[in-house]
Amino acid sequence: MRYTVSKAGDGDFTTLQAAVDAVPDDGGAEIFVHKGVYRERVVVTQDNLRIVGESAEDTVLTWSAYARQKDPDGTERETFLSFTLLVTGKNVTVENLTIRNDAGDGRDVGQAVAVYAAGDRGRWLRCRLIAHQDTLFCGPMMPRVERDILPRVSHAECVPAVNEPLHTTGRQYFAGCYIEGDVDYIFGSYRCWFEGCTLFMGERGGWYTAANTPEDQPYGFVFHRCRLSGACGERLAYLGRPWRRFARTLFIHCEMDACVSPIGFIDWDEIRVVTERCGEYGTTGARADQRMRHPRQKRLTAEEAADVTITAVLGGEDGWRPDLESVG
Repeated sequence: MRYTVSKAGDGDFTTLQAAVDAVPDDGGAEIFVHKGVYRERVVVTQDNLRIVGESAEDTVLTWSAYARQKDPDGTERETFLSFTLLVTGKNVTVENLTIRNDAGDGRDVGQAVAVYAAGDRGRWLRCRLIAHQDTLFCGPMMPRVERDILPRVSHAECVPAVNEPLHTTGRQYFAGCYIEGDVDYIFGSYRCWFEGCTLFMGERGGWYTAANTPEDQPYGFVFHRCRLSGACGERLAYLGRPWRRFARTLFIHCEMDACVSPIGFIDWDEIRVVTERCGEYGTTGARADQRMRHPRQKRLTAEEAADVTITAVLGGEDGWRPDLESVG
């Protein structure tokens, strides 16, 4: 089953959400999106779906919700209702698409999420995720979000609140993606593998990551052969800070430009501090020298780094290998 989306009206639909809504719950479909700027918020709850843009640079999904935005009852929408694209389905692949939140600087609007990846076995191939504060969230649903997307119903895992004990099973795979933001802009509790991605820090500077990894979960975010760059001044971009106490984030064989702080990771506060669950190996570029890194940050050995594989991080009980699946 294949649907097409075109702004010009020569496809099956003129909006992506209309095409998604036409897909059965069990999926088994592909949606091809022609070039254009699609200003809409999109919710995907179906499984086994593939969404393909004609060109990552020229096929743009954008929205401008933000955390400080008021609902009709006067309450602020907060972070998790600010998304442009929410995916709760299992086995959903998104390719060659720009997903953007253009609400503006977080100092003015608060958090503004581009992608909320809540499902399991999600694949993001050659996508461009662009926002300011809190660009990409990889984590479970919450009741307020489930209510907000009604009548669409999510079957993804759900927790009462983001700071509740987490039982996260979600896994996400990003390959060849460009991810831009500033403050804590890749965050969440899921197991995620980033392969050959570019992380670009905005002018404000900040932290590339803010992991919320459960204590009993051996892996959180792994960045493999990625490049860390940015528009901020030198030393204004940190590898991450622990959103919760057991944050697990690793950078392996990554290239780091001079905008990256030589300190690497940094404590959030006196409780949420850097531990050996945060680390790196094989760094190249202007920030290859690890002598000034946070004293509790892990310097992996060659043997330890070799054990960090896609299978170890994402395999799970079903042995998922997203890197071996067809890329279309």
